[in-house]
Parts: sequence; structure tokens; C-alpha cells
Amino acid sequence: MPVLFYFKLTDPGYSLLKSQEHSWKMFRGNAMRTGISSSSLPRKPSLQWLIELGPIIASPVYENSILYSSTITGRIFALNVFQKQIKYHFNIGTPIISSPLLHQDMLIAATFDSWVKDTTFLGKNLLFALDTKTGKEIWNFEIDGDIFSSPCVAEDMIIVGSLNTSIYAIDMKGNLRWTFRTQGEIWSSPSFNGINIFVGSDDGFLYCLDLNGTMLWKTKLNGKIRSSSPCLSSDDLIFIGTHAGGMYCLEQYDGLIKWNKQISKPVLASSAILKDRVFFASSDKKMYCLSCINGSRLWEFETGDRIWSSPALTENNGVLFFGSLDSHIYGLDISTGSQLWKFPTMDIVDSSPCIASNMLFIASRDGLLYAFGLQTSTSYIQ
Repeated sequence: MPVLFYFKLTDPGYSLLKSQEHSWKMFRGNAMRTGISSSSLPRKPSLQWLIELGPIIASPVYENSILYSSTITGRIFALNVFQKQIKYHFNIGTPIISSPLLHQDMLIAATFDSWVKDTTFLGKNLLFALDTKTGKEIWNFEIDGDIFSSPCVAEDMIIVGSLNTSIYAIDMKGNLRWTFRTQGEIWSSPSFNGINIFVGSDDGFLYCLDLNGTMLWKTKLNGKIRSSSPCLSSDDLIFIGTHAGGMYCLEQYDGLIKWNKQISKPVLASSAILKDRVFFASSDKKMYCLSCINGSRLWEFETGDRIWSSPALTENNGVLFFGSLDSHIYGLDISTGSQLWKFPTMDIVDSSPCIASNMLFIASRDGLLYAFGLQTSTSYIQ
């Protein structure tokens, strides 16, 4: 498949970006799924380059100057963001919808074989590992259900959920450690706080498991926990949304509900947290900011369509970035919710941002992966 890079002839700030490497190794940036980066971005970033890869839902991941992006067509691309070259690409031959994971010189990804209606490609699903240096497959593990859940690292294991209602723990050589079965499909991506594993299910329960796969507690919420993933704070709280429109704050230790708020439409995206604020999106077209302490609403911002993209932000620039099904990428002031920046794409954006090495990377169903960085004067950004 032909791919095209479009970029500026000059690249101001190259040496600065190169000297301040930051990683984004998995969905939401880390195992606690906080959506926070230690990188630095301008409040109104400028388009640096874009590349045509094919329609994308999965969020990109980044380490050591290489950005990895997977497509609905089943391809994984390794892109050198500074040389603006494709290092390699691997074709698994079946849709990849969840975000990959980088760990110990491996890229781990999962397949959703029946994503295209009434179509199968391999007739099975795989969790598989590639060598990040060469792009060659190291191992694969077959799972008898589609995988929307993005894999997470928990010590020496990879944790992932499947639509077959099971949660899997796989070791770094591709061997099964254990499985845990729920009563509903697993669309939610697991989180890990360094001790325990948290994952939501379509059965309406949020589960807490230890590293042996033993359930420590489960808490019933107000409906399916579809694709919202548990976002874990450093002060032992969990933030998670439901398909029935609930946003919940629970205690990590025992699953006790601290507060919950009802939203009119499903909460499918995962939350981001910064200090005492939690940010999340809903299918009512709005991005919300609530107090972590009591759930009080601090602000809301409405886009032109539903928001399935999970927001991301940096610790120091005070801007929340996300995409919308209205085909735009947004930047909001985290204090006020006012729009600072808006960028048009050519199709819906349900992929979530990756922020690393002082750049913002986000993909669209238009087949393009966009890279933003240091600000320059551009007429097409509002």
C-alpha cells in the first residue's frame, strides 16, 4: 500500500525535541491509564507533518523516536518521527482496533477479526508480539474472541480482555498464565496500579484482581462498562464511565463508590486526571470536567458530534486534547473549558491522542496520522 509523508522543509526546534524524549508506551500513556504526559506542548500546536497509513481507530504509541501506529486494515507501521521515514511495516492480515503496547523491545498488539460486518479474515484472533527493532513476529497467542481491549503490563504479564467474556494474563514469551471469566463481553482496557489489576465488563461490574487472577472485589455500576477504562489516581481512586451514562469515582482498595454522576448519553471514552480534576467525554457531544473530590461539575464543552476519543494532556501546558466524530481535533483550556485550538480532518476522529517528545500524534478514519508540535503561523487552525 503506498504511503505518503507531507512535511515542512524546515523543522524548527528539532534539537530541542530530540533532547527531551518522553514515551507513550500504551493506551492512555501508562498502566494507570491517566492520559497524562510529562512532555511539553504549545497551547496552540502547529501541524508538523502527516502521513497516509489507512483508516485508524487504535491510538499510536511512542518510544525512542519511533511512533507505532496500527490500522483497521491490519497493518502496524513503525515511523521515525524525526527522519520522517517508515522504518518498517508488518501486516497481520486482520483488523487491529485496540492500541498496541511497548515493553522490553517488543510491540504487543491484538486483533478484532470480525470488525468488518459479516466478514472474517483469519477466522481467529491473536495477541502477538513483534521485535521493535526488526518488525519480525516473535510469538502469537490465539484467543477465541475478538479483542477491543488494549493490553496492559502488570509486572511480568500482559493483561487483556476479550469479547468472549474473559480476561487473559500472558507472560512475555506468549504463554498463558491464567484467565478470569466475567458474565459479559470485555471491551474495557485493564489498568494496573502496581499491585492490583482493574477491568470493567459488559456485565456491569468493575473487577479488581490480584496478580494471580484471584478476584479481590467487584462493584456493580449502573450498566455496561463498554470501552471506558479504569483511570487510576495516585491517591487510590478509580474513575470510570458506563454505557448507561454514569461517571463513577470508587476506592481502589475495596471498590466502594465515593460518588457518581449521571450523564444523558453513554460514556465510552476513558478519563484523564490531573490533580483534583477528572476529564471525560460522552456521546452527548460534550467534554466534562468534574471535581475529583465530590464530582461537582466545573465546566463542560460541546462539540459538533459524539466524542469517543479519550482526552490527553500534559502536566505543564494546561490544555486538554481530543478528537470528535465531527472530524475535528480540539484543544481546551483545562481551567475554564474554553476552546484554544481546533484542527479539521477529513473524517471522524475516534482515535485517542498520544503525547510524547513534545509532540501530539492523533489519527483519523480519513487514513491520515497527524503530528503537531512547535507553533508556526498557519491559516487553517482556528
